Amino acid sequence: MNEEEIRREKIRNLLTPDVLVCKDCREKYKDEVSCSVCGINMLDPSYKGMVYECPVCGKLYCEDCWNKMEGVKQESKGIFH
Repeated sequence: MNEEEIRREKIRNLLTPDVLVCKDCREKYKDEVSCSVCGINMLDPSYKGMVYECPVCGKLYCEDCWNKMEGVKQESKGIFH
């Protein structure tokens, strides 16, 4: 793992409800920890949902956006469900 991957992994490990991060760090890492769809900063203490990460592209999603995307997938299954 290179230095950038290690730093990124450490930041993502902070995305749990029991970890609080100061305002300066929330702003500093906003681009790396915001939902890829709606842009909510998931390090913000007001965010209480789950954080989802695509295992292929690594994009992060808030719980609402992830559920909306999964809902679309469920509806589009057609006859092969």
